Amino acid sequence: MNGAPWTAEQIRLLILHYPHRPTRDVVRMCGHSLSSTFQRAVKLGLKKTPEFRASPAAGIMIKGTTRGAAYRFQKGHVPANKGLRRPGWHSGRMRETQFKKGQWPINKDPGFYVLGALRVNSDGYIEMRVSFEPGAKGWRGLHRILWEDRHGQIPKGHIVRFKNGDPLDCWHDNLELITRADNCRRNSIHNLPAPLKATIQALGQLKRRINEKRSGRAQRHSVRHAARSPQAG
Repeated sequence: MNGAPWTAEQIRLLILHYPHRPTRDVVRMCGHSLSSTFQRAVKLGLKKTPEFRASPAAGIMIKGTTRGAAYRFQKGHVPANKGLRRPGWHSGRMRETQFKKGQWPINKDPGFYVLGALRVNSDGYIEMRVSFEPGAKGWRGLHRILWEDRHGQIPKGHIVRFKNGDPLDCWHDNLELITRADNCRRNSIHNLPAPLKATIQALGQLKRRINEKRSGRAQRHSVRHAARSPQAG
């Protein structure tokens, strides 16, 4: 009765017997499939009683009991297929269709599993394989690798951006290091007119240059002050 509606009599039988009897028996009584019987029981909030679950009819293994011992393999049991599966044994065309030792799957590019392999991820960035860790852990952005190779480790709170906005252009002259805050401000002005956007970006660059100069002067002043101190030397 797949897909057939439940009658009032079938529901009565389900409510009466489901909590206390094996579900296979209830299936025969109600005339519905096992799946339909389970779904209807859940919908009605029916559950097996603790007494039934503890009984042998439930077929549930209970710790500390010997229930099911009669159905276990006994000591000294000889498997029915003993001696049939020998090393090198093949049936039919199994030998010629099996993978050979060292064979590479035809749908896998061997270069994909080599350190230094490149790929373009779902965000459009070029990545390089740097380890064989699973998933994305084994890959790093090529632009970050190239920047660190020339300028050193990327400071905390900074990112490497592409000046022309093309993530596939990883040439050194197209990379720049900016703070995440500056990156957020840049991303928020994309809908402004081009001249205004260029002015804001130029102003940001000017502020960074000024801050770099001030930071350099402060460091030099600190060094001179320490040199002139009576305690120096």
